[in-house]
This record gives sequence, structure tokens and C-alpha cells, in this order.
Amino acid sequence: MLASLLRLCQPILALVVPRRGGSRVGKTRNKERHRQSGAVLLDSDYFADDATHTEKDFWRRFRMNKDLLMKIVFGIREYDHYFMFKQDCTSLWGFSSIQKCFAALRCFAYGATPDATDGYLCMAESTCSKTVYMFCRAIIAVFCGDYLRSSRADDTTRILA
Repeated sequence: MLASLLRLCQPILALVVPRRGGSRVGKTRNKERHRQSGAVLLDSDYFADDATHTEKDFWRRFRMNKDLLMKIVFGIREYDHYFMFKQDCTSLWGFSSIQKCFAALRCFAYGATPDATDGYLCMAESTCSKTVYMFCRAIIAVFCGDYLRSSRADDTTRILA
């Protein structure tokens, strides 16, 4: 009898008792940042056939061409699964590897704080901070042998000339 009464009251209790907001007690509910709209905006600005910004604009903003960026993206995507485009536990798609690399590059290129990526890439400050950290680790691990070496005598004379 008591078990059947509890079963009947369970839906009512679910309506009366407020659920907690976020993933921990006392944490507010996560904001919906519309990650996909940030990815679409990034794609239409730089990577589409009729992109808003030209190759020259891309070079002026990031001091690299798109081919180098894509080499970096593919290299760190193979090294670290953090940069893979995947679904979370709620079946929502996360940030793409290009979005994550852009967030890190914007922080480096402009000296911007991680919370500055919220407006354009729709990325929270904590996610951007983690992305910058993981990006640095991946860059060092993947490209250390080719690019992060001590300078040789011929490099120094070429630079000084």
C-alpha cells in the first residue's frame, strides 16, 4: 500500500521539489551558447567559397595563411582527442577543432583574455582557458622536432642579414 502511494506521489513530488540548476549542487544551469552558430559564422567568415574575409585579411589577423592553420589543426587533432569534434553526454555537438584552434590563436595573436571569445566563437572562458592550455601542449608535442629547436649558426646569420 505504501509503495503504491509513493509511486503515485512521485510525479507530483517531481513538480514540487525544485531541481538543482547545474551539474553540482549550488551551481547555476549552464548557458546555451549556440556553439554551432559560432562554427557557421567562422566558416562563412574565413573558409567558405565566398568568404567575408580574404586571404590577405586572414594573414593580417593571424600572421599565417590558411594552409598553415590547417596543418596545425590536423596535427594537433591527431595528437590529442580533446580537439576532435564530438558529442557530449547530452548528445549535443561540442566545438570543432577549428573553433578551438581559433580560440587559442585569438588569445595569442591579440593578447586577448579567454572571456573575449564568447562573443564571436560562443565559447565560455573556462573552455577557452583549457583550450589554450591543451593547444600549447599539443603544439609543443607535435611540432617540437621541426620548429622548436635551438638556432644554428646559419639560421643566426640568415636572420641577422
